[in-house]
Amino acid sequence: MKFRLFILVFILSMAVPAAAQSWSERVLVSVNGAYQSATSDFSDRFEFERELETGSTQSEYPVKAGFTFDGGVGYRFWKNLGAGVAVSYYTRDDIAHTTSSFPHPLFFNQPRQVIGDATGVTRSERAVHVQLMYLIKTGGPLRIALSGGPSLFNVEQDIVSEVTIAELYPYDTADFASAKKTRLKASAPSFNVGADVMWMFAAKFGVGGIVRFSKATVDLDAPNNRTISVDAGGPYAGGGVRILF
Repeated sequence: MKFRLFILVFILSMAVPAAAQSWSERVLVSVNGAYQSATSDFSDRFEFERELETGSTQSEYPVKAGFTFDGGVGYRFWKNLGAGVAVSYYTRDDIAHTTSSFPHPLFFNQPRQVIGDATGVTRSERAVHVQLMYLIKTGGPLRIALSGGPSLFNVEQDIVSEVTIAELYPYDTADFASAKKTRLKASAPSFNVGADVMWMFAAKFGVGGIVRFSKATVDLDAPNNRTISVDAGGPYAGGGVRILF
């Protein structure tokens, strides 16, 4: 997908400028709903002390594709060159699949396996995209803005920090009861590249379609000196309103 996006931006930048006209407006405002297609599943494992032995919990976190909000403002500062900033926001609630090994309270080296799902695991991604823009105006209502530049991702992720169990004598088995969650936060830099194709119904108002790629790897500092690396962002495409003035 990343390669295809670069090809799209390259084709637009080579094919359209020959028919381009001067872009007279100074400010471009865009508001979009988009679909982020990347999945960013990850896992985590931690140990704990119980009954004078060591137990462990392995958690698997699915991070699925979903809706992304995108909004931006651009300013044309010279001829068809501009600069702008866009923000994107992605969030969803999901589950975490846990598999735990709990020591037996009466016998050594006889752990019980406990499997269960932690619900309400929230993932949020906020990104700020700084952009250098090349603005293209054709002879008709079609306009195109090509953009690229640095990005900064801020990620908030719930992780399972403790699993509680239900057990009865003689304690040979145990059942999943609940999971305690901890929210981790971290940031990481990246880059962005994209294209915005607009169709102006009036001089100042129109609609547009956007495609953008921006992705980062964020290191989350977890309890007990653990580091969890998660992928954030990815390609997304969508559309919305455009305002020029």
